[in-house]
Amino acid sequence: MSVDDPEGAEPEAKVPTQEEGWEGRDSGPVPLPPSRQRRERISQVDTGEIPLSELELELGRDSGALLVPTLDELLDTFTRLLVDASPSSDDEAVLGDYLQAMAQAMPGRRFVVRLVSPHQGLDLVRSTARMIPGQQEKIRITRHALVRGGLRLEHARDLGIPIIQQFEPDFDPEGHGFDVALAHEGTLLGVLGVEFSPEQPIPDGERARVRFAALQMVNALGRARLRSEATYLSGYLARLLNNANVPILVIDRHRRVQVASQALLDLLGRERDELVGNDFLQLVPEGERGHLLPAVVGALRGRALDAFEIGLIRGDGRVARTSTNLVSILSPQGEVDGVIAIGRDLTELRDLESQVVQAEKLATLGQLAAGVVHELNNPLTSISVYAEYLYKKGQREESAADDVEKLRRIVQAAERILRFTRDLVTYARPSTETPQELDVESMLDQCLVFCEHVIRDHGTAVEKAFESGLSIRAVRGQLHQIFINLITNACHAMPDGAGKLVLRAEKDEGGVSICVTDNGAGIPTDQQESIFEPFFSTKGEGKGTGLGLSIVRKIVQQHAGTIEVRSVLGEGTTFRVWLPES
Repeated sequence: MSVDDPEGAEPEAKVPTQEEGWEGRDSGPVPLPPSRQRRERISQVDTGEIPLSELELELGRDSGALLVPTLDELLDTFTRLLVDASPSSDDEAVLGDYLQAMAQAMPGRRFVVRLVSPHQGLDLVRSTARMIPGQQEKIRITRHALVRGGLRLEHARDLGIPIIQQFEPDFDPEGHGFDVALAHEGTLLGVLGVEFSPEQPIPDGERARVRFAALQMVNALGRARLRSEATYLSGYLARLLNNANVPILVIDRHRRVQVASQALLDLLGRERDELVGNDFLQLVPEGERGHLLPAVVGALRGRALDAFEIGLIRGDGRVARTSTNLVSILSPQGEVDGVIAIGRDLTELRDLESQVVQAEKLATLGQLAAGVVHELNNPLTSISVYAEYLYKKGQREESAADDVEKLRRIVQAAERILRFTRDLVTYARPSTETPQELDVESMLDQCLVFCEHVIRDHGTAVEKAFESGLSIRAVRGQLHQIFINLITNACHAMPDGAGKLVLRAEKDEGGVSICVTDNGAGIPTDQQESIFEPFFSTKGEGKGTGLGLSIVRKIVQQHAGTIEVRSVLGEGTTFRVWLPES
């Protein structure tokens, strides 16, 4: 818009063009939000100007003249306004400041600005005087104002703005004036109306001055909206990256971390300050940096890379395994500015794979042990039979009295080995074994035999308190698995040589309650629910699978029972297993 256009001329309307930028890519632009909730959608600006009645007295009622500033004076006014403007000002504040400046620089005029939004129509109304009731929300624009603004009729119609031929007053039914389209980069933002008193003629060159003022206002509004949109987009992308439920890392060309998502921070157990600004390679184990560095260099050169696995060092020194994709970040000029690494946590998967491999090893070992036990049973049976024969013979012969005690120990040892092998085969039997009537005391004694080496190694004292005659219907091997696990855990939790393990079994609420109590270190309150979750372990790296108690709870539930834990730090822990009585 040129301020030198002759009054009344209607130049040919131009179709604005906009060169496609980065936001026109296939992924589509980030959608901007509808206009936010306005503090005051419709209001009157306090201009601080001299009232019109006083102004007419000062100028001379009959003079019919208004103060007419030059373009240079207007430019000085808006330049001072621009210098004094707050960088954080939004379009509401900017519009109020510019209307106030226009009213002070061009007194005697009444101004009204109506801004529109493509999402919600009429968005904001500001005036410098009281308007005719009902006129505030009545937006319209003259055909002349559209053409002068370099716009087509469709620009107004698409926003739902009626197009009129003659200017309609907003402040005085007898008033007169004109309107100006507020357009920014080919987009219609709203309409500026200028009104004069009925007896006041429009000064020469007034349209050019108002269009010049409108241009300054539009530029300021455009800057304010761009700031608002930039702030929104910045916050939108920050929230998008931070709240994405996947580990995300953005690094610059110098490998410095620029952005780290919350999921990544949670995975690594680190604070954001520990990552941002530091070399990305410091997060990678030294032995894997040689594998990662060529991938990062390739991404910085714009090469596409398939996902690869890499370890990241956690805050506690452990390593998290991730599957990572590296994607180049391009500038608007097509140059690589950095790399975004999008990961997938493989830690639990790799732990599970490790547990499966270990389980397969144990299954194979179990099969081998079952075969070995079978091969041992025959010679052990012979040893037991012949030892018993010699023992009984020695009892009859006085000459063998010195050997009787030795023979008795051989018989006892052989019977113990045979009993252990039979129990071991029973424990290793597949879980498809059908439930049967079990004597609780006998079953718990067998579990203690299995755990004898653990009890002995830790110097643990065992106390048994079994109510007689207790029986339950269950799978023997699975109950062995429950209590062998609980006894073993208890021995590990207690100090060597000072541990006391108490096994208690009694009738309780229509079933049998079996308690395993230790005097160990205890379990923190915040971990007492987590200990039954898969892969949760308090034994440290490489000392436990974290599956034992999870399997124990599952077996108990399959037997229609319950398991609970009571623990006090520094005093010990009790696991109570309740099973229905047979």
